Amino acid sequence: MPGLIVLHENNGRMKRKFNEDGIMHIYQRTISGYNVFYCLEDFIIFYTIVSVYAKKFGIKLLAMCLMIDHTHLLASCSSLETLSRFISAYTSMFVREFNLYTGRSGPLFKKAYGSAVKMEWKKIRSAIAYLFNNPVEKQLCTKAEDYTWNFLRLYCPEYTPVSTTMKRSRKLKRSMKMVKDNFNKGYYLKYTLLDYLYKDLSKHEKRILTQYILEVYFPFDTEKVCNYYKSYEDMVIAINSNTGSEYEIKENHYGKTDVPYREIISCLNNMNIADCRSVLTMDTGMKVQLTGILKQKTSASSTQIRKFLQIPIKKKTKVPKEPK
Repeated sequence: MPGLIVLHENNGRMKRKFNEDGIMHIYQRTISGYNVFYCLEDFIIFYTIVSVYAKKFGIKLLAMCLMIDHTHLLASCSSLETLSRFISAYTSMFVREFNLYTGRSGPLFKKAYGSAVKMEWKKIRSAIAYLFNNPVEKQLCTKAEDYTWNFLRLYCPEYTPVSTTMKRSRKLKRSMKMVKDNFNKGYYLKYTLLDYLYKDLSKHEKRILTQYILEVYFPFDTEKVCNYYKSYEDMVIAINSNTGSEYEIKENHYGKTDVPYREIISCLNNMNIADCRSVLTMDTGMKVQLTGILKQKTSASSTQIRKFLQIPIKKKTKVPKEPK
C-alpha cells in the first residue's frame, strides 16, 4: 500500500493529505456562510452536474449530502490533482448556472475546500455515518433515510424504480424520456429545461419525475459503501445508532437547526414571493426591510436571515491604538 502523501497547496500555507487507496471526505463551505440551495431545482442541478463530472474525471463517488449552506462528499480517485480539478469544475459550473438563472453575480463557494483522507475501516464508517446524519443533526428529519438529498434510500438493493411501478401520463412520459436522453448524452440538467420538464405536471407527477431524475443520475458505488457493513439494513441501523464524527475538518456552524430556513421560505411565499431566490437580487434597502419582517415572523436568527438573503458581512475596521 502506498504511503500517505502530503502535498502543499496555497503557497505552502495549507497541507492536504491524500492517498489513492483511501477515501476522501470533502467538505465545501460557502462564502460568508451563504445559503446555496433554496428549492428543488437547485438541488437537482447541483446533483446532476456532480454526477456528469464525476464520470468525466473518473471519480468514484461513495456518498454525498447536500445541506442548505454546505456539501459533503465521499470519493476516491487516482490523484489529488484530479480530485481538485473535479471539485473546481462542478462547483464553477453550478455557480454559473445558478447565477445565470437567478440574475445574481459572483462566487458562492469558497475556493479552498476541506478534506480528510480516511484509511482505517472504523474511520470510514464514522465518516459515512457523519455524512448521512447531517440533516438529522440539523433537525430536518428524524432518520437519515428520510432526507432526500443524502440519497440514502436509493442504496437499498430492494429499491423499486418509480419508472416500473406506476402508470404515467403522456406529459410525464415525455419528461422522463428527455431526462434519460440528456443523461445518455452526458448532459446535466439545466434550469430552463427543468422548468419545461415540470410544466403542466401534477404535484404527484412532479414527485415521480424528481425521483426518476435521482435514479437516472445516481452516481454512487452502493456496493462498496454497504460492504463496510453486513448489509444495507445493518448500515441504516448503524447510521441511525451512531451519528459518526469528523475531527479532521473544521466546519462552520450557524445554529443548532436549519428548520428556520424553511420558515423563511414559507413566510416569503405568504408574501406572494413564489421564487424565494428573487430576494438575492433585491437592493440593500429592501433586504434590510425584509430582515425586520423575517425577524418578527420566523424563529430565524439575524445570522440565518443574513445567510439566506446573502447579505455580506461588513469587515470591522481596526482602529489603531494611540501611543502611550
